[in-house]
Amino acid sequence: MPRSYLDPPIPIVALATAPGVSALAVLRASGAGCVELLSGCFSRGERLVSAPGHSLVPGNLIDPVTTERIDEVLVAVFRAPSSPTGEDQIEVTCHGSPVIVRRILDVLQGAGFARALPGEFTFRAFANGKQDLVGAEAVDELVSAPGEAARAEAMGRLGGGLSKRLGKARTTMLELLAEAEVRLDYAEEDGSPSGLFPGDVLLEFRDELAALAASWMVGKLHAEGVRVVIAGSANAGKSSLFNLLVREERAIVSPEPGTTRDWIESGFEIAGIPVRLVDTAGLREGTGDVEAAGMERSRALAVAADVVICLADATKGLGPGDEELLGRRLDALKAWNKVDLVEALPRPPGWIALSAIEGTGLPELLAALEGELHRLETGLRDRAGKDETEEFVVTSPRQKRLLDRAVDSLDGALALVGARGADESVALDAAALELRDAADAIGELTGEIATPEVLEAIFSGFCLGK
Repeated sequence: MPRSYLDPPIPIVALATAPGVSALAVLRASGAGCVELLSGCFSRGERLVSAPGHSLVPGNLIDPVTTERIDEVLVAVFRAPSSPTGEDQIEVTCHGSPVIVRRILDVLQGAGFARALPGEFTFRAFANGKQDLVGAEAVDELVSAPGEAARAEAMGRLGGGLSKRLGKARTTMLELLAEAEVRLDYAEEDGSPSGLFPGDVLLEFRDELAALAASWMVGKLHAEGVRVVIAGSANAGKSSLFNLLVREERAIVSPEPGTTRDWIESGFEIAGIPVRLVDTAGLREGTGDVEAAGMERSRALAVAADVVICLADATKGLGPGDEELLGRRLDALKAWNKVDLVEALPRPPGWIALSAIEGTGLPELLAALEGELHRLETGLRDRAGKDETEEFVVTSPRQKRLLDRAVDSLDGALALVGARGADESVALDAAALELRDAADAIGELTGEIATPEVLEAIFSGFCLGK
């Protein structure tokens, strides 16, 4: 029967670095008895067993069956509870040959280690109180951060500041509930239960959580990036510009019109924001079904893109496809390409003079593109009611859903607290249920309340070794 995250913990091992050839590789192991298990496969077993936490022990990894030396390694020892997982933990640094890594993993599995589940090290850190779910998700977000902004935001959540803010709000909600339950029980003796839930406090919680929920739009931008489409007439130099921006020969460049018949995508980063750059088929009358289909895809991509770069051939001027594109995307960045050629026509006002072959005008185009990304980000921040100094941004759809639920429940509580009917205690009792649901939503967000199904869904998406 397959192991699960909630099974009794046993020593586990996994490759913690990326698979493939490298100078070094790191294998991570954790669990009670893991140091003793490894000592049976190590040339300096006694030294390893007696090593204190946060110490390094050099030696050789040995196959205990054949006594063959597999590799010269360096073992880092961490002792419970002062380890990343909260239990005894070791990290074996070996040479980065995939052959060596596979052999060591096989030997350690034969010695009694189980192969770790995805994210199982982070799960054990959560289970042992080293991290809450916000911090655990930040680990995965940090590993997959596509740009500087996403990295910085994940580090902020990993640091625990957001968890402390949410924990403080939940604690205050529970304190209000505890007081309310006592006073509601004795409502007949002490008169009226009015004022059990101060509206200004609930409103403060509501606004703070609503701002965090709205920040998801900004976090999504930083995590998923911005789609930028290069569009324009055939043979305008779109593929040359694409290669110039991504700094590699991804697109085929040819003077023959119609070379690019479908779109291709690659990525780079501007001002910390990931850009998904798309090179499209040239806008002209297609000479066949395949090329015509490429034209239609180009139009659809340009309409749906976050940012469009309209690239015109300076030696020919604007074609019908360019005019159509600019009519549909008034906000397009306009680049006048091939200005290095003697037959280039004068640059129209508002266009950036560019040579995708020589790189002329590239700094101006990048500056204009950065300005567009900043405009998009600012618009999302304005919609979220957050300025650039705001400390925390959420990116997890799970966190967004739970924050929305907490906000809805607080809205319900505020409406009931404000209702002054004949039986005030009934309204306040209902408000207590809403406040309880808001507190539970925050508890689910941080992991104070968690079901096996939720934990499985979160940690199974992690990479091995984390």
